[in-house]
Amino acid sequence: MEIDSYKIIPVVASSIAIFISIAAIFFTRQNLKKQLRLGKLEEILEILNFLESYYRGLFFLFKYTEEKVELLAHGKELPEYLLELSNSKDRFTKVFDYETLIRRVSRLNVLSKAYLPNTKNLKSKSLTIGDICFAMYSYVNQDGEFRTKSAYTIIPKPTEMKLLVAELEDQIISEMKLGYKYSGGRDYYKYYKNHFQKDLEKAVLLQRKKLEKERSMSGKTGK
Repeated sequence: MEIDSYKIIPVVASSIAIFISIAAIFFTRQNLKKQLRLGKLEEILEILNFLESYYRGLFFLFKYTEEKVELLAHGKELPEYLLELSNSKDRFTKVFDYETLIRRVSRLNVLSKAYLPNTKNLKSKSLTIGDICFAMYSYVNQDGEFRTKSAYTIIPKPTEMKLLVAELEDQIISEMKLGYKYSGGRDYYKYYKNHFQKDLEKAVLLQRKKLEKERSMSGKTGK
């Protein structure tokens, strides 16, 4: 029994339409998941930058607190700069308070565990940076009485932390698959030394030309 072609065509067309709809739903869902992950990776980058921006001050407070604890333990007199440590700590913690640190580090932990792979220790690096900053801050905030300090014996210098965060940011940006790479502080400084003045003069010159053109057009319109 032959089936009329005019009956088959609507069925085929409907099947194709259903297939296209399913494919569209699938790709839309995949795109939404990708966009969600991109947003979370951007948030991780933001938190890492935030922690690194305060790390130098935290590092020196940590080292001074260590020195103060050591001297007091041996009954030695504190030098003048350590006598001012409390004031320095108060100024620092007003700008970078404990609640902000806990909120940022907690968020970094959640996002790193949920959205970072551990390829090349990517997840571990992010989690470790957060834990080190928390341990250092707690030690400073409690005047050297933080009990778990002994668990974190490797304390990076500010330059080392900056390089580590820069490497981590490169890896995270690579995860974002956008084709861009983080430009570190050294690159910014090279630009500042070699090109910034030229670009500044160029921007000023372009603005002047724009204003002169607008004045010229305004004069012609007035006539």
